[in-house]
Amino acid sequence: MSYDKHILWVCTVALVTGWVLTNDDERCSGTVTRHSCNWTCMHLTLQWPGSFCIGLTNKTICKIPETVQNWTIHGLWPMRTGHCCDCWPIYRSHLQEIEADLSQLWPSFIKGRHFFYFWREEWMKHGTCAGCEETMGSPLLYFQAAVKLRKLFDIDSVLQNSGIKTSCEVSYKHDDIRGVLTPLLGQNYDLQCVTDSEGREAWIQLKIHLFRNQTIGCPKQEQEQTFARLSWYNSTGHPCPKNTTIFYVPINYENPHEPCN
Repeated sequence: MSYDKHILWVCTVALVTGWVLTNDDERCSGTVTRHSCNWTCMHLTLQWPGSFCIGLTNKTICKIPETVQNWTIHGLWPMRTGHCCDCWPIYRSHLQEIEADLSQLWPSFIKGRHFFYFWREEWMKHGTCAGCEETMGSPLLYFQAAVKLRKLFDIDSVLQNSGIKTSCEVSYKHDDIRGVLTPLLGQNYDLQCVTDSEGREAWIQLKIHLFRNQTIGCPKQEQEQTFARLSWYNSTGHPCPKNTTIFYVPINYENPHEPCN
């Protein structure tokens, strides 16, 4: 057995049995840390392209493809997993049959960054932990699950049909947005915002709490109570405030970091 095949076998056994090998010098090494596959809940995190660039410290790296017009996937994240397995490789060929869907529903908004590098990063950080579950037990199955969930939770249609539309002039109360989303998502989800240069609270993310079997309703106490994951390239995000209104800003392809200016 070659070295690489041996390492992949060892890492797979480690994942299944609840132990993870850490990655040293981009190789799977013998340093072992305890990791449980018995996670209960996960977040399906969706992001609104119109607000994405607002919170970036480096305004020059952001670009919204003109083919993107709807809510996109940021990630599907098992919660309280600790370090996932660095040694479960993913290749672009693994995702070939769903690449068209992923390009539309899970794009990267960073200039010069091929979409696959974003997908690979999400797989290594989160997918390898999700792989403990048989229904997500390969790169293809994991990304298929995320795409299926995104299509199931048709946020764009729900908002449109309820009269919540993108605008730089009209804002919405926190409770009004929740009133629209709760029939679809249940009670357990989070709204996240960023603050633009004019002080607007712009809705940027929606975190949907799911059980391991991909159904809604994971209890709040099962979730990590942190918003640190909203940290791509030093982006600043926070829970949408309840004491002020929230803007659902339009996508501005020419000036994405200042969509309302």
